[in-house]
Amino acid sequence: MASVRSAGKNVGRLKSSDELTQSLRRRYERVWADELLDSGCSGWPYEIRVGRPSQRELERDYAAWDAEARRLCEWASAQGLDCKFQMRRVGRRSYEFLSHVCAKDVWALATAMGRRGHLDLYARRLESLRERFAGVGEDVYRRLLVDLSRYDASDADFELVCKAAEWFASHEVSNITAREVPLEGFHAKWLDAASHRSMVCALAGIERLEFRERPHVVRFRYLDPGYLASGGRTHDCWVEGDCAEPAYVPSVVVICENRDSALWFKPLAGGIAVQGDGMAGATVIGNIAWVAHAPLVLYWGDIDRQGFQILSKYREGGLDVQSLLMDEATYWRFERFGTFVDKRGQNIDALPEARALLGLRADENDLYLKLCAEDFEGPRRIEQERIPLDLAQQLVMSQVKET
Repeated sequence: MASVRSAGKNVGRLKSSDELTQSLRRRYERVWADELLDSGCSGWPYEIRVGRPSQRELERDYAAWDAEARRLCEWASAQGLDCKFQMRRVGRRSYEFLSHVCAKDVWALATAMGRRGHLDLYARRLESLRERFAGVGEDVYRRLLVDLSRYDASDADFELVCKAAEWFASHEVSNITAREVPLEGFHAKWLDAASHRSMVCALAGIERLEFRERPHVVRFRYLDPGYLASGGRTHDCWVEGDCAEPAYVPSVVVICENRDSALWFKPLAGGIAVQGDGMAGATVIGNIAWVAHAPLVLYWGDIDRQGFQILSKYREGGLDVQSLLMDEATYWRFERFGTFVDKRGQNIDALPEARALLGLRADENDLYLKLCAEDFEGPRRIEQERIPLDLAQQLVMSQVKET
């Protein structure tokens, strides 16, 4: 005999159809994968108590309660759900009164929630996974189903996950880059997604994909007027593992997150402007000897939470770096040029769970946390290139004089 599971009590009123729908939807999202794998730990039918008016309430206005209960029954029937009744005594008579709405199995639940197509799709995908990856455990199947559903994977993505897992399970990849994988329709950018790599590794039975990595390249521009007047090259690059050194040892290094700011930074005695590379650059650039040993190193990025996170990472990595034009006075001076959206046109949301960063000074952390706060009304980003290069040079020169 199938066991019965009930959810929630609600004495004094009847739940609305919207409330019942929310409960049923939550139930579906919790159990669908386990039910497809025949590992569901909950019994069926699944019953939700619709509420239970007190005896006094029922006798006071039975007609109204009965009408509401009938409307819920009609709604449930239209969704393919069953109803369960209990005998309730009103005066000298007993009546059947709605007590629960029931889904007999996960398929009925999916149908009621408009998720039957979803369940059918993942039943087919599970069948395909079992045929193509027979040696994989049920826990891996479940993880794959949930991940594919979470990322709303298309049929093309699902096929790529399977093809990639089949290929990686039998090939060594340490001698090739991600872009050299010989699979049709497969691109390194697809593999860049952590979710894709995770699913491929799980199916292939490998811990991680360790491709041949490209050496890091850091681009920079010479700023020293004397050197530039000699006719030497203006732009140069540092390649990881190469023994090349810059044309001169800089006394000032300005790391500019925005390429334009680095390309057109004003001439500066002993200076080099380095193009930043986000979080990756914070690890690589900070370990270049002529950067780390420069008497003055400055980081200039956007005044936003990512800019401060990058600055903090440089310092946490051991680089003695000062911030440039990333203070509250600069923020309010150029606030009119700020933006509330990112490069894709999406709103830059608050980050209320943000905490002070280890690599920031107290005043920098204050501004960082303001930009993350839900009640902050100003723009959450002022892009570096909106601030004049002349101002940046003036500040750098004043700091050079102080060192």
